[in-house]
Amino acid sequence: MTRSHLAIATTLLTCLTLSACSADEVPEGAPPAGAGKPSAGRTGEVQPFRDDTDVPLTRQLSRGELTQAIPDAEDVAPGYLHKSLPGEPDDCAPSDAPAPTGWQRAGSGEYDSRSLEIDLDVCQFDNAAHAKTAYDRWSDRDETAPAKVPSRVVGEESVFLAYTGSSGTVYGYSRSGTVVVRVRVKEAGGDPTDAHDVLAATIKRLQQVQAGRRATATVADIAAAEQARG
Repeated sequence: MTRSHLAIATTLLTCLTLSACSADEVPEGAPPAGAGKPSAGRTGEVQPFRDDTDVPLTRQLSRGELTQAIPDAEDVAPGYLHKSLPGEPDDCAPSDAPAPTGWQRAGSGEYDSRSLEIDLDVCQFDNAAHAKTAYDRWSDRDETAPAKVPSRVVGEESVFLAYTGSSGTVYGYSRSGTVVVRVRVKEAGGDPTDAHDVLAATIKRLQQVQAGRRATATVADIAAAEQARG
């Protein structure tokens, strides 16, 4: 190979390398492709969430950010009616109890369909210790029994309780860093699946907002990821 041929080959190799690198680059501050949604593998199978938003909630969120993270009706299921409300301190405490120590802000959502009624409360505290204390005291264990969910823990810790009465109402509680989330599914027949998926979708949306992204996770995303996980 002559020197001129060698120079041409070197130039072409450099251009190809730069093109490949630029194709993989993501603009600073932009989310990775598919962030907040299950990714499809080579076989087309839906994979569990694998992105950098899967971290504890530690940043103090504004009221607007908290509101964005609360799922809309279409994020839960078709046919639901939804109402989003600003949260109050007593929403984050057990019945007839004062506002928990360290309470900062809260938001709530209500979802109704012909068959199910779902209530959601999201509460943020000034530090993880106060959130932990509120989480431990929040769950209503009166006339309830643990409901086992065949999946991983939601957030850093979670528990699901089924009311032992005829309605089979299910409660789900989760804590991630400084945030605690509660969901109540009425007429669930003791099945914690809906409570789990709404709780997990809410935690994921909060994590996305904390990372500076749009809240895009849905209950359907969670269900697909759980099914793929087996």
